[in-house]
Amino acid sequence: MFDSITKIIKNGWEGFWRQGFLTFATSLVIFIAVVLGTSLFFFQGGIDYLISEIENKIDVSVTFKEGTPRSTILEFREELVQLPEIKKVDYVSPEEAYEAFVEKNEGNQYMEALELLDVNPFLATLRIQAESTDQYTDIAEYVRRSDYIESIAEVNDYERGAMINSLRELTQNIQRIGITLTIFLSLIAVIVTFNTLRLSIFSQKEEIEIMRLVGATNGFIRGPFLFQGILCGLFAAVFSFIVFTFSLLTLNQHFINLFMGFDALSFFQSNILIILLLQLLIGVGLGVLSSYFAVRKYLKNW
Repeated sequence: MFDSITKIIKNGWEGFWRQGFLTFATSLVIFIAVVLGTSLFFFQGGIDYLISEIENKIDVSVTFKEGTPRSTILEFREELVQLPEIKKVDYVSPEEAYEAFVEKNEGNQYMEALELLDVNPFLATLRIQAESTDQYTDIAEYVRRSDYIESIAEVNDYERGAMINSLRELTQNIQRIGITLTIFLSLIAVIVTFNTLRLSIFSQKEEIEIMRLVGATNGFIRGPFLFQGILCGLFAAVFSFIVFTFSLLTLNQHFINLFMGFDALSFFQSNILIILLLQLLIGVGLGVLSSYFAVRKYLKNW
């Protein structure tokens, strides 16, 4: 049994290198499919990060009329935080709003205009964050119907939830395109590997016939060709992993700038096992699948 497995591996290894250009072409197509599949995983991570960042900046801003007692505002805040739809409610005093404005606009024309005023023009505000982006409209309506509406100057819900929903819809469409391309390239990889092994099988037709005459099993005959498919997928997966590692180490700052702070290198490091298994699954899976069908089809005819 051990000798048979050793011989299968030896014959498969020799066949892998014997095919030369065809082996390279097969591995290259599988490599492209692996890269595309891995890129989709990174793309999803980047989109999840962007959506999370946008969600953290969305709020319903409730501005109170000048002279509204701080105790009244805090009472309303306590009522709001009890609602299951609300994640948190921050109270921003006029003084805090003034300081935040100064810090953000120091040295520009807005500060010059502000300095001409004798009073603080900012009003007390409650900033409400929801558990889900589709709940902001309901929260804004709740505020407008509350008993505190007479003390409220303005309720701003910026409709950023619609922007997030649009982003998610765009993401889903891009994912569909990416999955379609991955499937298309996977089919090409299967076809290329299929034809490579077909040529390999035909080149060894006499040897295979002799093996059958001396009683070799179908498993023993198929083994080397299946091993060739595994090697093509393995080489493609390993090379893809190396390319991604090198690219992230050298270009990570560009990814951070492109995706508004998304650290692709950190994402890669925290998901390294998942990424490696994904690449091996795609690469070796395509190699084995195409090899199996090639061997099954052409050995069946003999």
